[in-house]
Order: sequence, then structure tokens, then C-alpha cells
Amino acid sequence: MDEILDRKIVLEALIKHETLTIDDLSKKENIGVVADKNHLQLLLTELLNSGHLEDLPGVQPLTYTITQKGIEEGVRLRAAEKQ
Repeated sequence: MDEILDRKIVLEALIKHETLTIDDLSKKENIGVVADKNHLQLLLTELLNSGHLEDLPGVQPLTYTITQKGIEEGVRLRAAEKQ
């Protein structure tokens, strides 16, 4: 069964790579799943609004980076999954 794109997958990809564009994030080799761009954009917006990600100002194409809060949430989600 294919894995469903969720917050944990996006956070783990950014923990691993630190910064990625939306095109990089939509690649299976970076996140491990085939991403629907609309669903991915929704998750990115949610993570930006919650302070787990930031977009790098003045960088084109739009590039996302993980915050310390995002790293902590990714670690928490990974630990919760193992329980």
C-alpha cells in the first residue's frame, strides 16, 4: 500500500534536506511518495502558518526551510508513530 502524504513526511524531508523548493518536495526521491501538488501546497501552508516551516525571503523559486519548532514536531511525530 502506498504511503499517504502527511505532515510527518514533509517535516522529515525538510529535516533531512534543510531547504527544498516545492518542485523538489514533490519528487518521490525526496519524500518517498508521489505527491499531489495541491495537497502538498495545503500541507506547506499549514506548516508555514504553524511556524514549523519558513519560506526564504527573496529566493526564487520559492524555497522552504524547517524551523527548530518543525524539527521538534518531526521528532515528536516519529516517536509517536513508534509507540
